[in-house]
Amino acid sequence: MKKGSQPQRGFTFIQRWFKRSDKKKIKWSEIYLALAGALHRLLVEGRRERTAAKRLHQDLPINALGEMKLEPGDIVYTPSSESTYYAGHMGIIGLDGKVYHVHPYGPVFADSLEWYLTRFYEGDRFIVFRSRLSEAGMKAAGWVQDHYKQVKFYRLQTNLRSIERNYCSKFIYQAYQFTSGLDLWSRKFTRMNQGYIYPFRIERSPELDVLGTFYK
Repeated sequence: MKKGSQPQRGFTFIQRWFKRSDKKKIKWSEIYLALAGALHRLLVEGRRERTAAKRLHQDLPINALGEMKLEPGDIVYTPSSESTYYAGHMGIIGLDGKVYHVHPYGPVFADSLEWYLTRFYEGDRFIVFRSRLSEAGMKAAGWVQDHYKQVKFYRLQTNLRSIERNYCSKFIYQAYQFTSGLDLWSRKFTRMNQGYIYPFRIERSPELDVLGTFYK
C-alpha cells in the first residue's frame, strides 16, 4: 500500500494476509462458484447424463405407448419434470379408455390418451402400471368415472377421505382403496386416513406391476 493512501473500505483480513494489489486480489466468490460448478458437473450432471442415456436405451418411444393396449385401472405416471412442476403426475384409465387425472388447472380432466400425452414436454418419461388384481383395476376405473365430478378443488391436504379436495395421486389412491381396499401406499398413516400420497409413493407400491417405460 502506498504511503499516505487510505485503506480501502471492506479490506478483509485474508486480503491483507495475501498482500495482493487490487488487480491480483483473490475473488473468493468466483473461486467458490467455480468449485461448486465443477462439483455439480461431476456429481450431478454426469450422473444425470449417464442415467438419461441408460433410460433412453431401455425406454420405448412415446408412439409405442399410444399403440399399447391399456386396460381400465392402468396408471400412467410421469416422474418429476418441468411439465409436472417437479412433483410428478399421474392419471388412471377409465372404463371408457380416457385418462382421468386431477390437475391444478382442472381441477380434473378426462382426456383421450393422445391428448393427455400432449400436456408433457419433450424428454419426459412415462411409466405404465397395472394392478396385479385385474378386478381391482376394473373397479377403480368405474369409481373414477362415477366420482371425478365430485372433485371441486385441487388441494394438497392430509385428509385421505376427502374427494372434494384432491390431487392426482390421492385420487388414484382413493379409487383403489374405496373399491377394493387396496392400499397403494401401505403406510401406518393411511390407516388413520391421514397423510400425503405423493406420486412416487404409488410408483413404489407392491400392488402394481410395471408394464413399460416410454420417453417423449
